[in-house]
Amino acid sequence: MSSNKMWGGRFGADPDPIMAEINASIDFDRHLYRQDIAASKAHAAMLAKTGIITAQDAKRIAHGLDTILSEIEAGKFTFKRALEDIHMNVESRLAELIGPAAGRLHTARSRNDQVSTDFRLWIRDAIDEIGAELHGQYILSYRPSSSAQYGYHEIEVRVTRPNLTVRARPGYYLTAPGG
Repeated sequence: MSSNKMWGGRFGADPDPIMAEINASIDFDRHLYRQDIAASKAHAAMLAKTGIITAQDAKRIAHGLDTILSEIEAGKFTFKRALEDIHMNVESRLAELIGPAAGRLHTARSRNDQVSTDFRLWIRDAIDEIGAELHGQYILSYRPSSSAQYGYHEIEVRVTRPNLTVRARPGYYLTAPGG
């Protein structure tokens, strides 16, 4: 029987090496480690809140996941291609750290749930980062220097970077309060 824990005992031999190469996504999804760990911590908390696992198991899982997060961010975590993806790499290390309680983390959650949740969290984080970057680059403010602050004001926007095009209104109307 196969010794690959992910594939279990359904097959008489390990997958062909080309299939193992095709299935391994760790080179890409290792970048999802923050999202995978955050989703797993939330899932463990839900399992404990609903009484599916004990509060002690949830605490051990969360502590183990925090340890893994620290190891990855410190560059001390070894990603194993044989474990194929971020989920199996994290689960394997969690089992080393806390033992059988690590296996309870997958109660009421499929691998598809993990993949879609991690990816959605990653997309959300990426959008937040892009928005923050754009917000910091393109904040404009204008205060008229004339005493006649109400009425039409022309605006001229210039950029110093080559190959940038600015699309802006030529001006705006400022009305008096209540006007």
